[in-house]
Amino acid sequence: MTRALRAAAAPSALLAFWPAAATAQEIVPKGLMDRLVAIGLPPEAAADPAVATAYAVAAGIAVAGALAGIVGLRAARAARRVALAREAGLGALEARLDAAEAILAAEPDAVFIWTPESLRAAPGTFQARPRIVGSTATLVDPSSGDLDFSYLLTRLEPENAGRLNTAVQRLRTRGARFSLHVQSTDGRTFEAEGRPAGALAVLWLRDVTGERAEVSRLKDRLRATEAARARFEEQLMTAPLPAWRRDGEGRLAWVNTAYAEAVDAASPEEAVMKGLELLNEETLSALRRALFDRPRARERSHAIMAGERRALDIVEQRISDGVAGVAIDVSALDEAEGELRRHIESHAATLDRVTTAVAICGPDKRLAFHNRAFETLWGLDPQWLDQGPADGEILDELRARRRLPEQANFQAWKLSRMELYTSPDPIEEYWHLPDGRTVKMVGQAHPFGGVVYLYENVTERLNLESSYNTLARVQRETIDNLYEGVAVFGSNGRLKLSNPAFARIWNFAPDDLEGEPHVNDLAEIARALIDGVPEVPGVIAAITNASATRAQTTGRLRRPDNTVIDYAQVPLPDGATLVTFVDVTDSIQIESALRERNDALETADRLKSEFISHVSYQLRTPLTNILGFGEILETEMFGTLNPRQHEYMQGILESSETLIDVVNDILDLAVIEAGAMTLDLSDVELSEVIYATEEFAQRPAQKNKVVLKVECPKDIGIVRADEKRIKQIMINLLSNALAFTSPGDTITIGAMRFENSVELFVADTGDGIKPEFQSNVFDRFEAHGSGDRRRGAGLGLSLVHSFVELHGGWVTLESTPGIGTRVACHLPVRAAPPARISPAPDAPTRLEVG
Repeated sequence: MTRALRAAAAPSALLAFWPAAATAQEIVPKGLMDRLVAIGLPPEAAADPAVATAYAVAAGIAVAGALAGIVGLRAARAARRVALAREAGLGALEARLDAAEAILAAEPDAVFIWTPESLRAAPGTFQARPRIVGSTATLVDPSSGDLDFSYLLTRLEPENAGRLNTAVQRLRTRGARFSLHVQSTDGRTFEAEGRPAGALAVLWLRDVTGERAEVSRLKDRLRATEAARARFEEQLMTAPLPAWRRDGEGRLAWVNTAYAEAVDAASPEEAVMKGLELLNEETLSALRRALFDRPRARERSHAIMAGERRALDIVEQRISDGVAGVAIDVSALDEAEGELRRHIESHAATLDRVTTAVAICGPDKRLAFHNRAFETLWGLDPQWLDQGPADGEILDELRARRRLPEQANFQAWKLSRMELYTSPDPIEEYWHLPDGRTVKMVGQAHPFGGVVYLYENVTERLNLESSYNTLARVQRETIDNLYEGVAVFGSNGRLKLSNPAFARIWNFAPDDLEGEPHVNDLAEIARALIDGVPEVPGVIAAITNASATRAQTTGRLRRPDNTVIDYAQVPLPDGATLVTFVDVTDSIQIESALRERNDALETADRLKSEFISHVSYQLRTPLTNILGFGEILETEMFGTLNPRQHEYMQGILESSETLIDVVNDILDLAVIEAGAMTLDLSDVELSEVIYATEEFAQRPAQKNKVVLKVECPKDIGIVRADEKRIKQIMINLLSNALAFTSPGDTITIGAMRFENSVELFVADTGDGIKPEFQSNVFDRFEAHGSGDRRRGAGLGLSLVHSFVELHGGWVTLESTPGIGTRVACHLPVRAAPPARISPAPDAPTRLEVG
């Protein structure tokens, strides 16, 4: 507008300036004159300065007026636009105010607003009352429907009303914010929040009674949830199975106590800090691969837990921030599964060894299992069977090989076989095959689906049944013809079986045994034969006793008619009792006579032994005197002897020594027989005994021109034995060998050591012993050569046998006539401790003669 006014004022200034210029020059400018002529003014008038000046002034005024009109028009238009803009802004503000009013009216809270005018008004006046918007239904006076802040204070608890009033006054005077909860007299709870809003003071009052209850309920739920979470975490921490949680990078973030104990960590925190892994890398990799495209992974692995190798079932689950996992100890299950696998394998192996052919078809009617007996019975190709052919294909193959019963309608018969897959009832059939065999077929549904077939070749069994029936008849005839009486009583005490000898022994008539009589009835019939026999009640009780403690018994019955019956009771598996009776009256009489004769023989043998012992003691003293005097004469103490006298004296001495050896042997046998012989045990070096025996035999061997050999290692060691008796054993064996060898023969003395025993032996290449004499060569006073010539007293081998038995050993003899004899004494490495050896007639003597 200023610029427009300035443009309008410019022509007026020009006109004011123009007369002065014209007056000064008095000449009209050329340009002005041209313009005046151009607008229609005559040139003369245009040249007149007064006219030109008048026209110029008029033109200036016209131009100025036009310019002023244009400027005014533009100013009016601008003012109108401003007014329209203000009117539009005012409408928008009013719309926003209406929206704010609507929002405040829709608020669930009651809003108290103090304007500057109400703030300046005196408290308690109408002008001091606040503007109230929002939800006020729960706050208005029910009698008048009016609401005021003062009335609100009366609705509150006195203490709460005072707190709220003080807070509001501070808000109105100081602009102090506040937030508090107040309680009404009817038990409702309000949340009061005050704050300044520019020049206004605003109080928001919200009924939070329901919200408070909801908050309380949520807090209770939160506490319960936190308690449950704490219990769950405690339970998980104390659970007996290892549990863990990993972060997004696969590192351990949390473990429980069982995990820490499994990896030998002092605490779960230490296990997490050190990253101690329970699982091996292979298992971890497998779990990571499984969790790549699945939310859960499961693996079976083994790990060392608390020093023991345990089987673990590992389960890991993806969670929001990583992976959680547990390890379930399934060692028992793993062992059970292993045991089940072994059981199944063993079951299959057992089925593979049974003679019954077994075939199992699955729910798809294809062969799932067969054993070798199945292949053998039907002669089918094992490779073809391993391919799992269908049940119908197997029947077709067997029919093609003529190994099925002939059927008029094979297809219908095959379809009936297929009904087993849906039938709960088993079938049992006998197939009579074209090749003459009879096969028993049993088929039944498998619990897991399919069918189990059992094929048994009963051809032999049928033949055996026929043979059994024949045998039963033969056995019946045999029992009927036995000398012993046989009776079988059932568990109810009734007679089930008997033979004629039973009736004969007890004088039963045929009618007495008809109809399975009871044992008490039979006892009543035979009362005259069993009266006064003490064993009869026990026999009857054993027959009728049905207890589980039955035992086999034997005994003897002496009947009043002087008949002696031996009986035996045998319990049978089916609860019956077998009783046999034998009339041994004649045997008893013969046995009595033999026993009396045996007693007489034993008495005679004992008298003979006592006589021999007595005579031996009586001979020993004179023989000692003869030897003493003979040695004195041989040494020529009382005069010289001629050669013949020396020869005779040597014969006397040798005979005397031989005789005293015989007497000593007899005394030793008498001591042994009396049980008074004891062993003087000590550690004996066997090699020394062998070489001492060889030295003893050198002179007789040279005299008889016999070759003497020794086979004994120097390091054969020692044994615990009686050295004197061991030497006596070897000397007697060597003397016996020298007695039965001829010039040029060989005698071998030796010893061998085994783990727990030693063997002393003497072998010769002499005459040998005939087989009929070998069984009694160790008897007393028995001496036989190959030519039936008696040599010696026959006591040497008997003493050897006795001394070896005293040491706990045994003697073996091997002899072949014309080849030689070998006698070996087997002694334990450690004989029994020295003790008085008493005769044991019941103990068997180990003597090997071959």
